[in-house]
Amino acid sequence: MEDISLQSRIDVLTEQQVLIQDSAVAFIAQDEELKKTRESRFVQPGYDQQTWQEMAELGWLGFLIPEQYGGIGLGFDDLHPVLIQLGKGLLPAPFVATAVVAASVLVNCDNEAIKKDRLPALVSGAWKPALAWQETQGQMSVEAEQLRIVDGKLSGKKAFVPDAGGADDFIVSAGGDKGTELYLVNKGATGLTIDYEQRIDGGFYARLSFDQVDVGELLAGTDRAEQVLESALDEGRVAASVELLGVMTRSLEITVDYLNQRVQFDKPIGSFQAIQHKTVDLFILSEISRSVVLQTIALLDGDASAHDRAVGASQVKARCGDAALQITKSAIQLHGGIGYTDEANIGLYLKKAMYLASWLGNATAHRARYAELTL
Repeated sequence: MEDISLQSRIDVLTEQQVLIQDSAVAFIAQDEELKKTRESRFVQPGYDQQTWQEMAELGWLGFLIPEQYGGIGLGFDDLHPVLIQLGKGLLPAPFVATAVVAASVLVNCDNEAIKKDRLPALVSGAWKPALAWQETQGQMSVEAEQLRIVDGKLSGKKAFVPDAGGADDFIVSAGGDKGTELYLVNKGATGLTIDYEQRIDGGFYARLSFDQVDVGELLAGTDRAEQVLESALDEGRVAASVELLGVMTRSLEITVDYLNQRVQFDKPIGSFQAIQHKTVDLFILSEISRSVVLQTIALLDGDASAHDRAVGASQVKARCGDAALQITKSAIQLHGGIGYTDEANIGLYLKKAMYLASWLGNATAHRARYAELTL
C-alpha cells in the first residue's frame, strides 16, 4: 500500500503559524506513546497539572484573550494548529473548556473588574474556571430553567460540567424574574454540592447541586447573558471540531502504518485492494472535514454576524463529529482483534471522538439546529 501523507493539507500557514505548529508538534511528541493520557484516565482531575502549566508557559492559554488582560489576542486561524495537535496527541487537559469557552464568556462579560483580576490568572495557569450552563441531556438552548435565583440565592442543578475537579470557580447561568443571568460562583461556596461521573474518554463530568448558594459576582445580566453564552458555546463547538480533526487524522495515520506492517498471505494487508479503497474513503472524509474546518475558522475570525457564526459552528460540528466517529470505528475494524483491546492506543482515539462528538451537541442536534437557522 502506497503511503498516504496525512499531514496538514496545503493549508497556507503564515510564518507565525508555522512556528506555533512546530511548537505544538514538539510538545505532543513528548508523550508519543500516550503514557500521560493513560495515567490520567479516571483519576481526578483527569489531567496533569504540570502539563497545564507547560501549556501556560507556551502562551496557549492566552491565545484568544486580548493583550489588555494579559493574553496574546490572536484568532482561531493561529490557534487551530495547536488544537489539531491536541487532538492528535489526545492530550488530557481542559483546553477548549477553559481557554476557549470559559475564556470567551469572561472576555465578553460586562464585569470589567473580574476581567482585569481573573483573566491574567487564567493565562498564567494559576486559575481555572469551568462553565456550568447545561441542565438536561441533549440541551441546546442557553436559557436557564432549573437553576433559579430567589432572594439573591441560587437553588437548582447543573449537569455535564466538564473537568470540574480541577476548577477553582464556576461560571453559572441562572434564571431570574427577567431571564437568564451569568454569575461567578466559588467552588467552595456554602450549599454547593459536586458529584462526579466518569466520561468514556477517561475524564469527568460533574453535576452541581445548589441549595441556597450565594449568587457570587454578576458577569452578565439578562440583556446580554444568553448572547454571551451562545457566542462562547459556538466558539467551543468550532474548537472541539478542530480537535476532532486531529483525532481522526492521527487515528488514520496509525491505521495506515499498521496496515503496512501487518502481513497476511505473505503480503502487507495494506496491499489488498479492498483495504486500499476503504482507507481512501476514510481519507476523503477527513479532508472534507478539514475543508469545512478552515472555512469555519475564516468565518469566526472575520466580521460574520452571530447568526452566520452559529450556522458555521453547527455545520462544522455535525461534519467533524460524524467523520471522526466513522473514521475511528473503521480504524479499530482495520486493526482486527487487537484494535478491540484496551492496550491498543487506537481505542483511545475512538473514545475521545465519542466524547468530543457529543459534547456541546451531537451531529443530529446540530443538523437540526442548522436547518432551523437556515430555513
